[in-house]
Amino acid sequence: MKQKKLVLILFVFAFQIAKSQKVDFGLSLGLANYWGDLAPSIAWNETHGSSTIFVRYNISKNWAWNNQITSLTLSGTDKNFEFNKNRNLDFTTKVTEYTSIFEFNFVKFGYGVLDDKITGYVYGGLSAFKFSPETMFGSTKVVLRDWRTENVSYSKFDFSIPFGVGVKWIFARRMSLEGQLGFRRTFTDYLDDCSANYIDISNKTVMRSYLVDRSFEATGAFKSRVGQKRGNADYNDWYIISSFSLVYRIPTRMKCARFY
Repeated sequence: MKQKKLVLILFVFAFQIAKSQKVDFGLSLGLANYWGDLAPSIAWNETHGSSTIFVRYNISKNWAWNNQITSLTLSGTDKNFEFNKNRNLDFTTKVTEYTSIFEFNFVKFGYGVLDDKITGYVYGGLSAFKFSPETMFGSTKVVLRDWRTENVSYSKFDFSIPFGVGVKWIFARRMSLEGQLGFRRTFTDYLDDCSANYIDISNKTVMRSYLVDRSFEATGAFKSRVGQKRGNADYNDWYIISSFSLVYRIPTRMKCARFY
């Protein structure tokens, strides 16, 4: 329900400023991947789809303000890396992201007679996102946050700094195609439910003990020691989104072309 309200607000905002003929609606499809404690480098087999809806107000030929909602999935597993496979942790999380960014076009881009119809651009801004890492324990799906595997109660809402590069191309009247490569530097290290040290599992329930230290499933014995590093708390988690967009410029009143 909250997501539907945000989409409604986004559309109302767009129609309020559409009279200036500077508003774009866009739909994006892309791919997302994660980089963090369970993926010290990109594991391409953990790539998942993403989808975005956005409203963009073109402040000028060079500057634009873009507000968007993105849905994506992220995952990671120690099985992808030989040196981590005995730790045997894994996660999957759905992410819903609410982003506001400013874009800078390298040239004067637009639909006017003398405007450039193709440009590269860079962007940056702020995102808020919702996440909830899960894992499969046997045939049971488990929400890891509920089990406090490192004795930490982290929030399922957090923030990130989005930034990236892209290309825009006007190919028809009021229509453009765009490609984008974006990075999200998050402010959490629990996107994957792994950050700091192993906790004492001697007085924990069987279920919680197995979720804290899953090395037993890989080696037949619990390998952790209390205080031993489970993750790397020095670095927060990241994710990456690459996408293509179809964009429509909202028509309003007709204006004569300007040549000056």
